Amino acid sequence: MKPPLAYYGAKVTIAQRIVDLLPEHEHYVEPYAGSLAILLAKRPSRMETVNDLDGDLMTFWRILRDRPADLERVCALTPHARAEHLEAYTPVPDDHPDRQLEVARRVWIRLAQGRSGTLRRTGWRFYVDPAGSSTSMPGYLDGYVNRMAAAAERLARVSLECRPALDVIDAYGAQPDVLLYVDPPYLGSTRARNYRHEMGSVAEHSELAKHLAECRAAVVLSGYHSDLYDDLYRDWHRHEIATATGQAAQWSARTEVLWSNRPLPVADGLFTAEALA
Repeated sequence: MKPPLAYYGAKVTIAQRIVDLLPEHEHYVEPYAGSLAILLAKRPSRMETVNDLDGDLMTFWRILRDRPADLERVCALTPHARAEHLEAYTPVPDDHPDRQLEVARRVWIRLAQGRSGTLRRTGWRFYVDPAGSSTSMPGYLDGYVNRMAAAAERLARVSLECRPALDVIDAYGAQPDVLLYVDPPYLGSTRARNYRHEMGSVAEHSELAKHLAECRAAVVLSGYHSDLYDDLYRDWHRHEIATATGQAAQWSARTEVLWSNRPLPVADGLFTAEALA
């Protein structure tokens, strides 16, 4: 299944390819949850935990899991409107009669109606040229809403964390039957800056590598090629997947790289690039 929202850096088009390469595990952990594209694409494990430092994003996932019908209803009633998108960036008042639900709805608006699928303030996503898309923006939004029920059911037995990723890596990485799928904000030199909680510096990625090196758990790390990562993970197993990134008619070919401290299943070299759904 696919996520009920757009998200910058999500692995929707290659999620199943990544899932097919994951080592065996009993407890699946994502320290950087984002869109949960990989979790939603894989079969449930005996234990599963997802984490993100962004409290608003984790509120969305928690409300979706606990109150799927309510969230689906309010999102379905939300129009594709510039004013709705603009208002979604304003804080929800503390005295709002259903504040948590409204926070979740505004997160969904920002991601679904904003450009680039980011929680940072962006422009409103709309079409002018009818040749630019086979589906209207309200049609896209309906499609996201229609994914909510299945996603909520999938999340029913998933534990939700909201703390720094390195804390989660240290806590869960000590167990050999755990698999950490680590998809951090990529190195700043390899992509645009579109996360609210950035991780663009060499020092931050070097610190991440130190924590991952100490893990007894299986680790699969996603990223783009860089000299820094080639050095930090020079002794790790590596696999490349051809893909594409972008929106609308603006696509560019990229190569997703997976590094792992465990052997990855044999595959047929580079995968074929696919268009985003």
